[in-house]
Formats: sequence, C-alpha cells, structure tokens
Amino acid sequence: MKTQNTNFTQSNNSRLVNLFTALTLLIFLSLTSCKSDENNQEDNQQPDGVALKQYFNDKRQDAVQEFTEDFCSGCVVSVTGSQGTKVIFPPNSLGLNGNPVTGDVTIQLIEIYGKSGMVLQNRSTKGKKPNGDEEALNSAGEYFINAKQNGTQLDILTPITIESKQINAADVGQMNIFKAGKNLEDEGIWQEVNEDGDNEPDIATVLQREDPVTHEIYELFSFPIHDFGWTNLDRWYSYTGQLTDLFVDVPDGYNETNCEVYLSYDGETGLANMDTWDASQQMFTEHFGRIPVGQQVHFIMLAEINGVMNYAIQPATIVDGHIEVFTSLQPVTDADLTALLNALP
Repeated sequence: MKTQNTNFTQSNNSRLVNLFTALTLLIFLSLTSCKSDENNQEDNQQPDGVALKQYFNDKRQDAVQEFTEDFCSGCVVSVTGSQGTKVIFPPNSLGLNGNPVTGDVTIQLIEIYGKSGMVLQNRSTKGKKPNGDEEALNSAGEYFINAKQNGTQLDILTPITIESKQINAADVGQMNIFKAGKNLEDEGIWQEVNEDGDNEPDIATVLQREDPVTHEIYELFSFPIHDFGWTNLDRWYSYTGQLTDLFVDVPDGYNETNCEVYLSYDGETGLANMDTWDASQQMFTEHFGRIPVGQQVHFIMLAEINGVMNYAIQPATIVDGHIEVFTSLQPVTDADLTALLNALP
C-alpha cells in the first residue's frame, strides 16, 4: 500500500508540475505575443523616409500638365498652363541629334507660384551663391519644362521663352534666373545662370499686357531658357539688422533621413529647407546663420507614417539663438494640408 500511495503521489505531483509548466508557458507566450504586437505596432508608427520621398515624387507627377502640339516647319508653337504660364517655342526650336523635329510633340509643364506647391513638391527657394553660401530666395515662380516625341527626349536648339502669370506690383523689379536640375526628381539647390556670357546673372524682362476683357494693363516676367528642366525666377532675400543661427528640435526618432523641416518667411514667397542635421545636438539647422532676428516665420514639419502624411505648423518670431521645438505631429489629408499651406502669410 505504501508503494502504491507513493506511486500515486508522484504521479499526481507530476501532473501538477506539468500543468503549472503549461500555464507558465502559455502566460509567457501570451506576454511575448503582446510585446511583439506592441513592437510591430510601434514599428508601424515610425516615420518612413522612403515613402516621404515617393510622396514628393508623386506630387510632382500629379502637377505635370501635358500638351500635344503639332510642330510644323517654320511654325511658332505656344502652350499656356492652368495658372497662366505661357511657354513659347520659336520655329525649329526643338530637335533630336541637332536636327529640328516636326510632327506631334508632347510638352510637359509644372508651374509653382505658392508655398503649397513648394512644400508638397519639395521645391524650396534656397539658393547657392558663387562663394558657396546658401541663402533664402524670394520667388516669382518655379517651372519645370520638358519635351518628348514618341517618348524620346528632345533638345532645345534655339532658346524658348517662358512668360509668367500676371505678377503682383510688389514683385515688380529685378528677378534673376536660376536653375536646379534637368530631371523631374531633381532636388538640387538653385543657382544663378549666365547664358549670355557677360559674367553677370541673367535676368527676366518685365512686359506689359492689356487684359482683353477689362483692358487694364498688367505686367509679367519674360525670360529665355536654353535647357529643359527646373527654372526659377528669384531675387536674393534682403536681410537687415542682426542675424542669428537657427535650430529646430524634432521629436525622438526623427532625423534627416525620415522627415522634412521648412522655414516659411511671412509676407514673402520664400521657403527654406532646413536640410542640415546636427548629429551632436540631434537638431536641424541652417548653413550659415543668416536668419534675421525679429523675422516672423512659420516652421513646417512633414513625415509619412504608416502611409499617412503627418504634419506640424508653428508660427514664430525669430530671436537670437533661436531653437524651435516640435513636440508632436498629427495626421492630415492632402486637401487639408494644401489648404493650411495656402493660408500661410
């Protein structure tokens, strides 16, 4: 009987141990699974730099207007964009391998006149001077122009002309011509061009036109381009008074690889990209500390998270040694973000 009792007790203990082990394993697996789910969920909330870049490229593709025109020998051809930009092609101005082309040609045009287009297409108005300094520009229009025939890239044989939309009186004055890349995806910094060889920046001409309905006289900019790609009409931002360095502190997990930070100048068509990352301070900064103290601005931050655009917009007045702090971003639709950017002063 003792042996039987002993055997029974051992068997019962074994079952209890097995049950306890099984319960422990289930709890462990459950906790591990929850933790894994939390980690996966957390990973899904991380800003995606690749998706953000694709977002900008998609916005540029969406902004392309295409026109198919018959380029007959000796004909002048022109197209007009939805915002009023006119592109004029003199006779025999387009060619392939140095020979003028005739027949149907597809013209591509992007016209950017406001801050929403600049931000959503990641086309800031920062320029590089010959000495390497990078400073803000005040833009009267950014343009992308290209031409293809049957999918084959064409060249400009003789300069073509861009006429801007009607300009505001405040914009009348000298505007220099800047270039920044030949491809739609290019994001280079704007640099002044000198096509006429006089060692001076090329400038746009101010023309007067009469409105056919109201008969009022208005003004626009006209300028030649010698190569396809991105062109910008700008003047250097006029700084007065004390200048300062500027830093932008972003939430943990954000850096130069997965978000974009911009500085919008109030009252100006100017947008600087805060494209320098200070790894030691974990903050974005400008290049040369040329931000005027007292300047009223809006800071803009964008990131793509789990397929959704997230943003923050903060007004500020620049102070000496300014550090702007972003604490969080919030999701936004394209329509609402466009409206918010268009409402910037």
